[in-house]
Amino acid sequence: METSLIKKNTLINAGNFQVSIGSDIGMVAIISKNTGNFVEMKNIRKGGKLAKIKSKFKTNLNSKETFTFEFMTPEKTIELINFLKKK
Repeated sequence: METSLIKKNTLINAGNFQVSIGSDIGMVAIISKNTGNFVEMKNIRKGGKLAKIKSKFKTNLNSKETFTFEFMTPEKTIELINFLKKK
């Protein structure tokens, strides 16, 4: 995936999730495809994909309740999308 695909107000499919790019490219959120809501921290399973994302991107986390991020570079956003697409 190229950084040119990261645009404002965009939803990008990433496996069982969607990554939402906000009105600023640095504002990113993980959305559940099933519910259409922000993915919540309480959905973390020890050693699971979301736990690894929380650990890897903890400096960019914007909320203690949901997977919303701030100050994300296009490269970090692509890294997040690729991580979510892994099986």
